[in-house]
Amino acid sequence: MSSWTVKATLAWVMLIWASAFVAIRVGLSGYSPGELALFRFLVASLCMAIIYLRMPGQPRIPWAIRIQLLLVGVAGIGIYNVCLNIGEVTVSAGVASFVIGMMPVMTILLSVIFLKERPGFLVWLGVLVSVGGLFLLMTAEKTTALFSSGVILILISALMGSFYTLVQRRYLRDYHPVAITSWIMWGGTLFLLWFLPGLAHEIKQAGMSANIAAVYMGIFPGALAYIAWSYVLNHMPASEATLYLYFMPVLSTIMGYVLLSEQPAVLSLVGGFLALLGAMIATRKISWSR
Repeated sequence: MSSWTVKATLAWVMLIWASAFVAIRVGLSGYSPGELALFRFLVASLCMAIIYLRMPGQPRIPWAIRIQLLLVGVAGIGIYNVCLNIGEVTVSAGVASFVIGMMPVMTILLSVIFLKERPGFLVWLGVLVSVGGLFLLMTAEKTTALFSSGVILILISALMGSFYTLVQRRYLRDYHPVAITSWIMWGGTLFLLWFLPGLAHEIKQAGMSANIAAVYMGIFPGALAYIAWSYVLNHMPASEATLYLYFMPVLSTIMGYVLLSEQPAVLSLVGGFLALLGAMIATRKISWSR
């Protein structure tokens, strides 16, 4: 796969994932957060099953690895999406995407904790700038208890997303991206089955727009985008790929403004961009030295 193709694929993933923040807000008009996540990933899991079963012969994944991937899915798919959906009940699509944009910072912190890496001065400076930007963003939004808890939940989502990106790459060295993505997604969906009774009740009452949003998220930001993300990670270092996450908040904010008439305060945008600037500073040495 050429460098241009990888970057074009990555740009497409960022666009589709940015649209998910807006689609979540639409889906929440008819579904509770957990039920919406389950609906989305039931659709996504069905798509993955169809693609997986049509794959040509690939190295068989041992059950020990499959179980590990299922557990990764619990965190990277299940917990990530439940926390994100609950957070977006009180947090706008644009603000939520700015918080998720801190995933590169989270990845660095996880590397420090689990990989015993020793970041330099610029890395810690970037982390501090990001935290300061996040604080400014929360202040600008006239933080309430509900908004604060929403931001905290989305930060947990960012942490789970960073864990997913960091861990997934070790499996991509030995197995096909579609197979890895499938088992991870099925693990997340199994976790989300906790919300099945509620979904069975809510799906009868949800409006057309909420149902379309859920199906859209399952097919595009769900199955297809996760497969594309796996392909990208198979051809590009995770530290470089995650830098493209910086474009998501901008795209999500524009989409939120156009489609949902969301108008974040100027100071909240400044705080959001400051958080992203900190993340760029923190990852500068990693990504620009290539």
